[in-house]
Amino acid sequence: MMYLRQEVSMRQEMVQTPQQILRSELLQLPVMLLETRLKMEVEDNPVLEFAEQEPDVEELEQPGHEDEERAEDSGDSEVEVDEALMDEDNWEEFLNEDNAAQFRSAATSTQELMDIPRPQILTLQERLAEQLQMDTSLSFDDQRIGLEIIGNMAESGYLECSTEYIALLLEVDGEDVERVLGRIQRYDPVGICARDLRECLLVQLEASENSSIIHKVAVQILQDHFEEFSAKRYEILARRLEVDLDRIRDVFNYIGRLNPKPGLGEMKDKENYVVPDLAVERVERELPDGIKDEEFVVSLLDGSLPTVRISKTYEDMIRSRKKMDKSVREFVVRKVESARWFLNAIQQRRETMLRVMRSIVKLQLDFFRFGKECIRPMILRDVAEDIEMDISTISRVTNRKYVQTEYGVFELKYFFSERLSTDSGEDVSTKIIKERLKAIIGAENKCKPLSDQAIADLLKAEGYHVARRTVQKYREQLRIPVKRLRREI
Repeated sequence: MMYLRQEVSMRQEMVQTPQQILRSELLQLPVMLLETRLKMEVEDNPVLEFAEQEPDVEELEQPGHEDEERAEDSGDSEVEVDEALMDEDNWEEFLNEDNAAQFRSAATSTQELMDIPRPQILTLQERLAEQLQMDTSLSFDDQRIGLEIIGNMAESGYLECSTEYIALLLEVDGEDVERVLGRIQRYDPVGICARDLRECLLVQLEASENSSIIHKVAVQILQDHFEEFSAKRYEILARRLEVDLDRIRDVFNYIGRLNPKPGLGEMKDKENYVVPDLAVERVERELPDGIKDEEFVVSLLDGSLPTVRISKTYEDMIRSRKKMDKSVREFVVRKVESARWFLNAIQQRRETMLRVMRSIVKLQLDFFRFGKECIRPMILRDVAEDIEMDISTISRVTNRKYVQTEYGVFELKYFFSERLSTDSGEDVSTKIIKERLKAIIGAENKCKPLSDQAIADLLKAEGYHVARRTVQKYREQLRIPVKRLRREI
């Protein structure tokens, strides 16, 4: 007798609503790409339009705790939107809600106070976003994917996250992400957003459309023998490819003319300029008893973003809805719903970023008072618990976002680091250890540079118990070469 065994596997999946996907998508984007996303939405949804309108005087003030309360209560707002739009009696009320019917950028006063120089030339991310918008072969959803890819690009030009992550974030097919990535990698500069050096070089070779023997051998080496290429094993490559050593050297010289870091390479410094998303300003005030106090004001630097609102044409259509054909009415309802979701998501992005940055200032107060040497250990969970948000939300806010401070511009991730105990039992940030490591190497005798063990011993003498392998790891993260490569004769 045969028995059939039935195996049942259960998999728990988090299903996001379209509104949640949109919020996650916008939260991930840095401010320099948010304007492109606004333009994309306005082009796709006829209900939305740009409006040349000055903000009211009251709106020039930075949002306070009332914004935080609104953000906490906004989770159910999309349901209210649906109900409001499906109930025609509420359409008039919807149109009269100024905050719901438009998005206005924050005031630029703090940006002016911080005196942030913005070069006239486009940044590399903006250049890529511009090429993305002009790529007629891509659909609206493809361009959404493309913006996420560009937003996750490191300064070197490499993609910092996996295509699987972007597919999960936007809830799209992984094959679509791969396809859009392939298009972007052939923008100018060619090879941008590659996932590793091999892919970066191969994309450049494939885009060149060269039919020479040297070109074909170069492609074959990178595709099938990259390990030997990286180790410069000329003889092994010559033997495997059945060519002479001179041909292998010619191929190496040919590949050497490619750009291994398209994000840097020949790009001008201005094109890699960092545009801060936020600013923290120290404001001194005098209390009634004559004692001076200070506070740190957090501001969003999105004053350059255009105002987006519900189109006047569609407002008039809604007001004259009794004259509408049923199919037209359904179209308008659907588009207005989509517009409202988008405006709501933009506003929530602003409020969430302010809440996260205020929490970082609160938890890293000594940094903002005294500077980098006073940064403390902190992880994403610390901020998540402080403002009662999910860690994934904190991660999206801090990803590729920058803040302007009186000590310079810092990526938000800079404020998060592991902790290390000293002899006194005090926890210090690993960033402080790295700063000391840089200082020790900077002061060493270049004729007799220090080994990793010697550096570890010096750090231990200062109270930092760091192993040799830890010193090696930090040194490599700081891109400081080994002892023999630092020696000067």
